[in-house]
Parts: sequence; structure tokens; C-alpha cells
Amino acid sequence: MLCGIKVAVHALGLERISVNQLFSAMVASTVFLLGFLLSGVLTDFKESEKIPGELATSLHTLKLEIQAIPAYHPEAQVAAALEAVADLGHSLVDWFRERITTEQILLCHERAHGEVVNAAVQFKGDASTLRGRLMQDMAVILQKINRVQTIRDTTFVPLVYWMADIAAVLLFGGLVLARTDNIAESVFFLAVISFIVILLLRLIDDIDNPFDFSDLDSAEDVSIELLEHAVDRLKA
Repeated sequence: MLCGIKVAVHALGLERISVNQLFSAMVASTVFLLGFLLSGVLTDFKESEKIPGELATSLHTLKLEIQAIPAYHPEAQVAAALEAVADLGHSLVDWFRERITTEQILLCHERAHGEVVNAAVQFKGDASTLRGRLMQDMAVILQKINRVQTIRDTTFVPLVYWMADIAAVLLFGGLVLARTDNIAESVFFLAVISFIVILLLRLIDDIDNPFDFSDLDSAEDVSIELLEHAVDRLKA
């Protein structure tokens, strides 16, 4: 569309902006601003990549620790706790897929926490280490739930987004109105620069929420495949 506008503007003789060093500085400043934005959202994205694996580890560890209780005390009843942990795992996957709300996953966590406590108190003797590990794993799961929700709700400095959008529009306008003797060359550079800038803007907007699984247009979401496999093993 921009290239078509450029051709029309050139044919009508409406080009009014000369290409000079200030124009080059505008291109460089726009690219710098986009690079700053990209580096900012990539920090959260790289952190988010770790969360599904950490949740999978905590769930699997909970299962193993709870299953170990009857080995010390055969009379211990831990089936309800194992079932609660498995339900929590399935609920986490549904929550990531945005099939249930944050309030629902928090209620599920509370129920699972209660069942895990009931299993832990059946361990007689010095149970501080075992109980501590169980409570720590439940605390880690709650911490990751809150962290994911924070990432979903927090947008990277809206004012910087506005600045990037305005800078991109001004840059495109300048490229369209720039005077040129070679229209083919001008269209080529307009196409390349606008493609890169628009792609970066779309990419930044996409990875700003790496857990947006309900959006079919979102292409850059973190993988929860490891968590899904771990949840499947909880029922085994």
C-alpha cells in the first residue's frame, strides 16, 4: 500500500521532502527506538520461557514426594492428594490456554494445598524436611501463577509504544514524500524499510504477552508442551 501511494505521489509531483542527513538521522532514531522496545520485551519473554518447565518440575516433585509417604507409613492415605495435584496440573494447562480464569486456578491451588497438607501430616516423626519441600513446591506454583498473570496484565511502557508508532508513521510519510529521480529505487527502499519496521512493531506487540494462547494471530508464545507432558504423567 505504501509503495502504491509512493508511485501515485511521484506521478502527481507531490514530493516535497529532500533526502539529507537529518532524514538519515530520523531513520536511525526510529530503528534505535524499536531496538530499545524489542530488548525490553525480550527480557520478559526469556523469563517466561522458564515458567512452564518450573511448574512441570514442581508438579512432578509433588507427586514423587507424596508417593514416598506410604513407603514410610503404609497406613497413610495419599490418593486424594495425588488426585488434587493432578487436577491442579490440568487446571494450569487450561489456565494457560485461557479456558478458566485466574480466580478459578487460585481456588484450585487452595484445594490442592489443603490435600497436600493432609497428606503431609500423615508422616510421623521428624517430618520438617518433607513437609518443607511439599509446602515449598506449592509456594513455587503459586508464585509462578502470580508472575504469569502479572506479565499478562502489564504492558511495556505505553508511552514508548506510542512514540514508536508515531515515529514509524512519520518515517513512512517522509519516505513517501521524499523527492527522487529514480522511482524504482525509491520504491525498493520504501518497501524494505517499511517491511522491517512494521514487522518489528508486530513482533514487539506479539511477544509483549508470551502467554496469549487464546489469540489465534499470536505467533510468538512460549511453549507449554513440557508442562502438558508432565500433567499427562501425573495420572499415570
